Amino acid sequence: NFSRLLTRWLKDNQPKEVRGKFICSAINLNANYAGKRHRDQNNEGPSIIRAFGKFKGGSLRYWPKDKKKAGVAKPPVDKLLKSDCKVMNIKVNTTVFDGNRAHEVESFEGERYSVVFFTAKGYQKLSPANVKVMKGLGYPWPSPSAMTALKKVAFGKDA
Repeated sequence: NFSRLLTRWLKDNQPKEVRGKFICSAINLNANYAGKRHRDQNNEGPSIIRAFGKFKGGSLRYWPKDKKKAGVAKPPVDKLLKSDCKVMNIKVNTTVFDGNRAHEVESFEGERYSVVFFTAKGYQKLSPANVKVMKGLGYPWPSPSAMTALKKVAFGKDA
């Protein structure tokens, strides 16, 4: 089925820094969507993204230093400097990023599709029976310890 196809693609196409260590509980599919600058609200952290189609533009802009610091509120996303972002060509490269940090899609022309693999907050609340179903569909199901380890592998000291 389609879920198994996507999770198999993920297994075969993980970026080297997280290969064999990436875990997720959700997949988001987008068609011709140029996400405005935002921070994900329901995401545990590391996400993998890739774009497909016949399009020009559409890279991912990502602010890797936009991380929460104890006792300090993050600035509004519209106040972040464009010069501080990292531009990721997700048409060419399967990429890891932290969805809780600011990101946006550059404008594009053509047909653009993207797939995002991530772990939704609250994944631990799923019943054991449903976790078994998700694992049967190929999801590399997270655990708190595996999530902590993934964040360290994906983001190092910036985890």
